[in-house]
Amino acid sequence: MFALPVALVAMPLLALASPASPLLDKRSVTCLKVGATATATWTNAAGQTCKWTGVVGSNFGTNSVNGGDYSCNGRCGAGCTGAALGNAYTQDCFSHDICSWFNNASGGSSDANCGSAYSAAVDDTLLGLIDGCGQNNPSNAASTPTTAPTCS
Repeated sequence: MFALPVALVAMPLLALASPASPLLDKRSVTCLKVGATATATWTNAAGQTCKWTGVVGSNFGTNSVNGGDYSCNGRCGAGCTGAALGNAYTQDCFSHDICSWFNNASGGSSDANCGSAYSAAVDDTLLGLIDGCGQNNPSNAASTPTTAPTCS
C-alpha cells in the first residue's frame, strides 16, 4: 500500500475552510428572537424574490397539504418538538419555514420553490445552538396567517 502525505490529503479540506472559499463566504447564522418581527425571504421556482413579514415563533399549525408541523416558525427543526439540535431560531430557518408553509413544500433541497431556502438553513440547523440562537419554545395557539407573501 502507498501512504499519501498528510498535507496532500488535507489540502482539499483546507481549501474548503479557507476564508476565501465561496462555500463559507455565503454561509452564516443570524439568530432571531422569539416574539420579534422578522422578514422571510426566498426565491421561488419562477425566479422571483418572495417576502413575508411575521412573528418569530408563530404557530400556523399543521399544513393540510404537506402535513408539516409549523408550530414554532423560525426554529431549526420540525415544529416545536421535532428532531433538532436544541431550539435554535434563525433567519434562514424562519425563511424556510415560511416558504414551506405558503408553497406546501416537500422534498428538502429538491423542492422547486423552497429548496434553496432549505439548503441555506442546513448550517443554521447544525450550528445555531453553538452560535447562541437557542431559546425556549413559545406556546402559542395555532393561527393561520392572514396575509400572503409578495413576490416580484
